[in-house]
Amino acid sequence: MSAYNDQNMSLKNIALTQFEMAREIPAAIELFSAKPQTLDMQSRMIILKINAALCNFKSRNNITLVIGLNFLSFVNPMIKFLHGNRIRELEIMSFQLDPYLKKTKISDEVSPLVNHDNIFTSDTEMIASALKKNTFLIAILGIGSINPAREVIDAFSMGKEGLLLIHNYAIEKAPSHHLYAVERDLRVLENPDGSGECYSF
Repeated sequence: MSAYNDQNMSLKNIALTQFEMAREIPAAIELFSAKPQTLDMQSRMIILKINAALCNFKSRNNITLVIGLNFLSFVNPMIKFLHGNRIRELEIMSFQLDPYLKKTKISDEVSPLVNHDNIFTSDTEMIASALKKNTFLIAILGIGSINPAREVIDAFSMGKEGLLLIHNYAIEKAPSHHLYAVERDLRVLENPDGSGECYSF
């Protein structure tokens, strides 16, 4: 596969490993997502970045992952499946898993590992809870989550370490955090896939 098109982008002559079933994340998406065919390049890249952060930031012993997009709630048990060796140092917050989690033997085995105290009805509650913890933060939010995103940016400006990923941030007419971040000596990147991201290390 070397060509890709969706409503926001068109690619050609690119190794589209985001869909390659021999890779761990595309294969895991197929196992855990109830509708993997609806996940576009941007959504898959966000999941890939979560996985890369968990694999590569080995010195971060305590991590809080906030999945503030309901359609990505299946990533909660998926990450527990992929990173079972870090289950004691990794706390995951998300929305309800249904109807986004595929019902399979594997998901049935992994789902009991999900902490139901960390299932929320709003991303505002997730971020408020996550920011109380002395952990490395990985937060995935949507464009409508203006206040939660800015609370994360504020925390980064005060020395909190982490990664903020914003779905559809670079889409035209999406709310911008550019000046808000610049005033705090931070930058939010606008990615060609439509997402946004901000780092604090």
